[in-house]
Amino acid sequence: MNKKLLLVDFENVPLPDLGNIGADSHVIIFVGVSQKNVPINLVVNLQKLGDRVEWQRVDGNGSNALDFHIACHLGRVIEKSPDLYCIILSKDKGFDPLIRFLNKSGLKCKRINCLTELEPRIAVAGPTNYRLALERLSKMRKESRPRKRSTLINHISSMFQKKLVQTDIDQIIDLLFVNKMISEANNVVIYSF
Repeated sequence: MNKKLLLVDFENVPLPDLGNIGADSHVIIFVGVSQKNVPINLVVNLQKLGDRVEWQRVDGNGSNALDFHIACHLGRVIEKSPDLYCIILSKDKGFDPLIRFLNKSGLKCKRINCLTELEPRIAVAGPTNYRLALERLSKMRKESRPRKRSTLINHISSMFQKKLVQTDIDQIIDLLFVNKMISEANNVVIYSF
């Protein structure tokens, strides 16, 4: 089995618990200069990975500064280890042309919006919670559905009387993305049902 490298665009995606990521995986988290805080729960969970996780602080500002660092690092790594399976965790579709080019060259690369796309499963949030959230959203008038991710998070939390933990809510939302029930453009949630 090929080893995996997960390059995380921390400016672009909320990082879930990576504590269960496969032993064949190495993670590099790219952090922008404007990002001053990292949630303590995330740090504690990442410590379980030991030297399989590293942080890369990107100096300088610019609309694509972090993206260029990820692309540069990806190129360096692939040049040294062409058998490596590289995955970029980012909602930024600007990586897609580069990934298509690399794949046409015989390399193995992929961009994902969330970790659930790597190993889709509904065990954590439970199939019942996911189906219930989808059913309730489906019954809402389209113009009344939450349009921002933060509003959707709050709405799903309210659906379950605020009894779900944040990781379960995040996984429900990830599954909505993975199953192409929702997408996001310009920070607006788009429903396909």
